[in-house]
Amino acid sequence: MIAAVAAEAIRIYREIDFVTQARRLGDHLHGALADALGDHPLVGEARGRGFRVQIVEDRAPVASSRPS
Repeated sequence: MIAAVAAEAIRIYREIDFVTQARRLGDHLHGALADALGDHPLVGEARGRGFRVQIVEDRAPVASSRPS
């Protein structure tokens, strides 16, 4: 029963081209997020994947503490 439900969900996702719609909506949302927060003094970067917003005290670039 569970496999049948999963198969039907996959069929529907393919029928409505879910991946393309999600990508298009994601691009739109990222653009809106960047437009809304891009010039904010506390926002260092607005990233698209996962819609992460980096909050900073100062927008001046700082050296990364992560190893390369």
